[in-house]
Amino acid sequence: MPAVVQQKAVNQQLLLLRNLMAAVGAASVMNTIVRSFVRQCQKFLPVTAIKSDTSAAISRVTTAPSKVPAGPDPKVVNVSRHIEELRSHTTSVVDASAAAASGEIGKYFSFPASFDTRLVARPDVEEGELLKVTEWKLLTPKDYDRTCFHIEVDVVGTKMEHMVNGAQGKALSVYATNDRDQVADFINRMGLDPLALVSVAELSPPEEGGVVITTVERLFMQYLDIFGKPTREFLKNLSAYAEDIVEKVTLAELTLERKKEEFMERQGRSPTYADYFLEFKSLRVTPVEKFIDLVPTIKQRVYSICSSSDYRPGKCQLLVVREDWKASDGEIKFGLCSSFLTLLRPAGYLVGHPTHSVMEMPEDKTAPVFMAGLGTGLAPFRAFVEQRRYEKSRGAKVGPMTLFFGGRHAKSEYYYRDEFETYEAEGLVKCCNAWSRDQKEKVYVQHKIAQEAESIWNNFGKQGAPGYFFLCGSKQPEKDVYAALLAIFKKCGGMSDQEAQSRMDKLQASGRYVTEVY
Repeated sequence: MPAVVQQKAVNQQLLLLRNLMAAVGAASVMNTIVRSFVRQCQKFLPVTAIKSDTSAAISRVTTAPSKVPAGPDPKVVNVSRHIEELRSHTTSVVDASAAAASGEIGKYFSFPASFDTRLVARPDVEEGELLKVTEWKLLTPKDYDRTCFHIEVDVVGTKMEHMVNGAQGKALSVYATNDRDQVADFINRMGLDPLALVSVAELSPPEEGGVVITTVERLFMQYLDIFGKPTREFLKNLSAYAEDIVEKVTLAELTLERKKEEFMERQGRSPTYADYFLEFKSLRVTPVEKFIDLVPTIKQRVYSICSSSDYRPGKCQLLVVREDWKASDGEIKFGLCSSFLTLLRPAGYLVGHPTHSVMEMPEDKTAPVFMAGLGTGLAPFRAFVEQRRYEKSRGAKVGPMTLFFGGRHAKSEYYYRDEFETYEAEGLVKCCNAWSRDQKEKVYVQHKIAQEAESIWNNFGKQGAPGYFFLCGSKQPEKDVYAALLAIFKKCGGMSDQEAQSRMDKLQASGRYVTEVY
């Protein structure tokens, strides 16, 4: 977690924690303090610990008069909670007088009340908040070829507490962190100091005068997409940092049209930014802040929320599958964010914020709702059913719901099976599941849709019908679902091809046929 410092020009020499500790004759102690603290923050956020008076305090660096914000700052909600957890198992041995003797930077540690400093997660993400994981559950068998899991975060007290209802057009944007061991290996092979402090203007928050201070390790773990897939533009910029003329030419030529085939062959092996930095030994990227000019920051990954915040107050739940693919050399690769979430456990943290989704239930609680969920596309529809259950529990009259859920095997991929069987027994939803590999003939969602032709026509297709149809999941089956609906309109409504298409166009334009595919 970086310190956000209210000063435009902080002397870079003052940002070196090594110099700070050396100034108080504690170079050897520095490793004990900082390394032990960082290592004990394994789950997510490292911060620098300093002893102030008789209790451990988180380091604060700033040069502007303190300002008290009106109300809680959404950027730091949960940060204080996290810091308290870290304090419980962190030992710090540098006292205030020692810090004061360390020079200019020492006063920011010694007199934090006099300066405006905040510890925040991803200050470059304006809406991002720190969220604590409270539940993680594997939904597929351990030996299955697909890893799908349920994860829950606590949103009580955050700005997003009432903005994460998966039934009301909300998804969660998650910002991953790179694997600690991979980052440590990269830093070591590059000859960098993981605990050196850096100030990077590009990561500064939008408020005027902000400066972000973080460590080299955190720069590569939390900010830079160092294990992402590079572009030809990256290679063009990278060539300028090669000292060896042969390597400089090689990198530059990979951006030329005549070398496109070679570049694409490399891309097939899914190389990362890190791979290029390590392959070309003469690269000299100094100072370390220059890496941010070459490597993009880690971007958000959006996940459908599978819970209703009315039904589950203070909670936000996700249904996630770990993404993987095979590179051309046969190596299995994994998606950054889904792997990050795969390895999180309760008491861990992530940075996220709500994002708009088209998966939003109709305002009319009595409107019939048809839902086609493909794989993890089931997520928003679990939230839909929870929302209807909540509304029914409060005495509201709710309309019928029909779920078409598609997967390969019921035993391994019927996510939240107990819940849906309970909801179906209560009469909340009719479940029409399609398991493509559980019998000799392939059964897909479109086949189950065809079996409900009369209900779909009467409640959704015909003129004046009040129903809605939602589709979420893999893009590939979308055309088959669409074709099944057209076939129903023609069969049950006696429509021509043109009339059926016109009807679907109108339903889509009016927001009653809604898709979210990826």
